[in-house]
Amino acid sequence: MKQNDVQQGDLSIFSILKEETLRKLLNAFTTATNIGATFCCDEAWIKSDDYDRVCQFCSLLHSQPDGKNRCRSFIDYAGHQAARFGDTYITRCHAGLVGLFMPVMFHDIYLGCVACGPILMWEMDDLAHQEITQRIADLGLPAATLDESLKKLNICTGKSVQAAADLLFMAVNHLAAAGMNTLEHRKKMNAQQAHIAELVFDKKMAYETITALEHASIGKYPLQMEKELLGSVRLGDRTKARELLNEMLGEIFLYNAGDLNVVKARVLELVVVLSRAAVEGGGRLENMLGLNYELTSELYSIDTFEGVCMWITRTLDSMMDKVYETRNVKNAETMSRVMNYMRATYAQPLTLESVAKQVFLSPFYLSHLFSDELGITFIEYLTRIRMEQAKRLLSDQELSVQAVANQVGYDDASYFSKVFKKSTGLTPNAYRKNLT
Repeated sequence: MKQNDVQQGDLSIFSILKEETLRKLLNAFTTATNIGATFCCDEAWIKSDDYDRVCQFCSLLHSQPDGKNRCRSFIDYAGHQAARFGDTYITRCHAGLVGLFMPVMFHDIYLGCVACGPILMWEMDDLAHQEITQRIADLGLPAATLDESLKKLNICTGKSVQAAADLLFMAVNHLAAAGMNTLEHRKKMNAQQAHIAELVFDKKMAYETITALEHASIGKYPLQMEKELLGSVRLGDRTKARELLNEMLGEIFLYNAGDLNVVKARVLELVVVLSRAAVEGGGRLENMLGLNYELTSELYSIDTFEGVCMWITRTLDSMMDKVYETRNVKNAETMSRVMNYMRATYAQPLTLESVAKQVFLSPFYLSHLFSDELGITFIEYLTRIRMEQAKRLLSDQELSVQAVANQVGYDDASYFSKVFKKSTGLTPNAYRKNLT
């Protein structure tokens, strides 16, 4: 294969990486883990030398054009998901088996994906066997050959899967261009600063009738926005929390422009309430106290507004990491996808079956993930999301209780009130009165 065969825009994967080096990595990974490895992009699909022996199930699927196309399409999907998360992506493939996916990136350009698997997390029972065979039944594969290939699948513990993922992460990142971390850090900082600058500009336009910004009270503080931020931290909604944090930084900078010490003081106040929310979300108090001491020491040495922005963003991420660390979520990436989808669609009539379908999981498996990993049921988690949103909406006096109920997924306002009281100890109207 020529080195300019695979193009991504003006960049060729083989202009920064030799095919020989890539194949050597795949072979080393397969030898070390007995897990098959491939590299896949638009124009190439390179397999480890032992792939057909180690991955007889996948090789059988690839013997059918439609099966091969499905595998390539899923690897492409999973690779882009991994690029979005910025880490190894562990998920179940279209056939129902677990795979590991790592994007190959150059700066912010996606060049392809290293895919490893398939593997089983436990002994295959009749239900799992039935699910897998049903998923690929239309390929018309010989039943005896299929059964034999399934018997030869690797069974790995969660710990060994994570170790393989870590190994893959380090190996693939070793192939990236030198200085990638520095460039990525700078990219994130620039993006955040651009977003905050845009928010500040918008708010200046909104308050253009105020005669002098420098005379605005430095005590101005976005309390309602803070409440929403705390709710996002309690629910583990990292994306929404970051979005709200950037908006709050815009507010803080707007009313304290030019005074870095005041900005630091406001940010420290915010860290205190974030810590409380993280503890309420499941983090250990002693962990948060140690983390706060360590990070606060860093803040004193920062002398730029940009540095403060990156510091508070890292602090938020560290706190949410501590929450997950305490929960000991073994399938964090999978649960993150599930939770993100539920937070985005909580107002819809969600069911265990509909959510499982969206994230390529069986309802049975998803139900066990909630109970085993988070210690709550699917319905309990959905109710927590809806109640947090309901609290936010009840602060708007213009909205009726019926309107709030409808916006968080309940058609019956009476039933919504019962659920809300069970969750908070107050009826919606009593909760609203307490806000005033």
